[in-house]
Amino acid sequence: MILMLMANLLEDNKILSAKIDALNKKINMSMTTKKDDDNERMDVTEAQKYIPGHPAVQTIYGWTSNGQIPYHKIGKRIYFIKSELDEWLSHGQHKSTSVLQQEAEEYVARYCK
Repeated sequence: MILMLMANLLEDNKILSAKIDALNKKINMSMTTKKDDDNERMDVTEAQKYIPGHPAVQTIYGWTSNGQIPYHKIGKRIYFIKSELDEWLSHGQHKSTSVLQQEAEEYVARYCK
């Protein structure tokens, strides 16, 4: 009877280990997919749909001419990398009053002793 219980426990352990391995593989695949998504290349029309407010394509071309937006040029075509656009967009965020206050206090504490 005890041997039978131990055999059942070992079998259950093998099944659980297999399920854990399968979950780990899925997690690793999803993390790889996320990295690939960040490096996704977009043309100007896709970038226009991705950027909040959906600026006109001509506006985006103007930003590239002025060096305001990160882009890559291959031949005559302009491409954008999703992660670079995300970073560029995040730099345009306005800081809240509380964040500005905290930064000011940190600056004063560090440099005005």
